[in-house]
Amino acid sequence: MQDLLILYYEKDVAGENIVKILRENFNDQWIEKSEEEILYMNEWPFDEPSVCIVASRHKSESGMPSLTVHSPGNFGKAESGGSNRELSIAPALYLTDALKYLRENFSNLGYEISFEVTHHGPTAFDFPIMFIEVGSSEEQWKDIKACSAVAETIDKLIENKPDKRLPVAIGFGGGHYCRKFSRIEDYALGHICPKYNLPNIDEEMLQKMISRTFPGPEFTLVEKKGLGKE
Repeated sequence: MQDLLILYYEKDVAGENIVKILRENFNDQWIEKSEEEILYMNEWPFDEPSVCIVASRHKSESGMPSLTVHSPGNFGKAESGGSNRELSIAPALYLTDALKYLRENFSNLGYEISFEVTHHGPTAFDFPIMFIEVGSSEEQWKDIKACSAVAETIDKLIENKPDKRLPVAIGFGGGHYCRKFSRIEDYALGHICPKYNLPNIDEEMLQKMISRTFPGPEFTLVEKKGLGKE
């Protein structure tokens, strides 16, 4: 098993820009290119890594400039890759360190910086995987400052092991961009289920959120006002 692997999709403009900056200015090791869109991967063609970091674009109708961090998975029906009701392994310490570094060093770029909830594929692999994304339109995908921020963050994850002293948690409630969870500094967050996916949470999915967060979570964080009245 190799250490960290940086993966990008060959037709992803943001991913290509991030990797180009990594190779020119930071660390050019452990980078692989996927010919298949990563969300839909079911077969793993590379050596299995300890953690896979996907450098990626983020797309939304709002076009809001954003730098986001999350792990993949589907609480319900798989609409963008992966399988129904399956989760990847979420590397909570790496996710939290990535968000923290982005917020501490790049808040002046005019981008919203946040976790996203667990969503989309792939879900087929048994090693931790996470996405760091530049969004939300082609204008941002080509923004070298934003792509440099992600490249530098990935380099820091390669160079410095995460802080293992933080207690690990899973999260419930709130919206897609996890604005309240993103402000939490005392816990490392793995899988996060938003309000709109709470109807899909049963005992099976709860156990998957726990077993597919690494290290194993000791706590559950709930955004009470983000749960709705049901």
